[in-house]
Amino acid sequence: MSSYTDDMTEYEWEAFCEIMLRNHYGQPNFWSVPDEDSGDYGIEFYTADGTIFQCYYPDLAVDMAKYKNKIQKKINDDLKKLKEYEDGVGKMLGDIKVKQWVLLTQELKSKDLITYCNKKKKETIERDIAYLDDEKFQVKIETADSFPAGKLFAQNMYLKTIDIPLMDVTDADKAIWKGGNSEFSGNIERKSKAMLGDAAGDFQDRVVTKYIQINKFLDQLREDHPDLYGQVEDSARAQLETMQDESILEKDIDKEFVKRVVSSNKDAFEKYSKFFSDKNKQSLSFGYLSKWIAECYMDFVND
Repeated sequence: MSSYTDDMTEYEWEAFCEIMLRNHYGQPNFWSVPDEDSGDYGIEFYTADGTIFQCYYPDLAVDMAKYKNKIQKKINDDLKKLKEYEDGVGKMLGDIKVKQWVLLTQELKSKDLITYCNKKKKETIERDIAYLDDEKFQVKIETADSFPAGKLFAQNMYLKTIDIPLMDVTDADKAIWKGGNSEFSGNIERKSKAMLGDAAGDFQDRVVTKYIQINKFLDQLREDHPDLYGQVEDSARAQLETMQDESILEKDIDKEFVKRVVSSNKDAFEKYSKFFSDKNKQSLSFGYLSKWIAECYMDFVND
């Protein structure tokens, strides 16, 4: 097993696999399924050729019996979801017929698991799932070694910490931005006052600064690391929807709410933590809060 996977978290393994598979399949042929909105149907990724991927990062230090039980349980539980969420998955896939379901893990340690996959293949076909290609459907366990070029690409990105310098935003920069973005500037002013009342001035100024910085940061990330940029944006869109939903339900929109949002953002971007410097990670957490405040036109008012 390659040492670069040894100390990953499950979220980092998922992020690594996504970079690897995006590189292998190419952007037009690869979809990542966000789980922030009612779950991901037990599907991490799927492809135009009809492959469904689920990532799993088990503890390889346990004894063989426990290892096999964990892998078998993961396969069994997630394959059941193909039938449980048949309607939703079918609509998501569109015209794609599923030819294989793949569990992507660090290492395959037992040939018994290949036998188990063949057993689950037959059981899954017997469930008569509309979007399966019954004649070609397979259940497999794969590792990163199955995608050598994509693995090398992801490994090089993973081992290189990204540290994009944040723009120094001057008062003149903020004035120019406000002049050219009156709607977004108005959103920031209105929402800052709704949250913090007379104490909103410093917060409003900070949000404008962070908004300008995050957009410059994302422009550079898109240019230098387009695959990683795509993943961050997918997570960010889901997180922005979550922020909007929570603000509707929240009784008091105040400093504590802002702190919770920043903390939630930090958790949402944790899967990319080893790709970025600490400063860049922090810029994502507050930066996307600023984007929500500026770009979402929904109002909220404290009683």
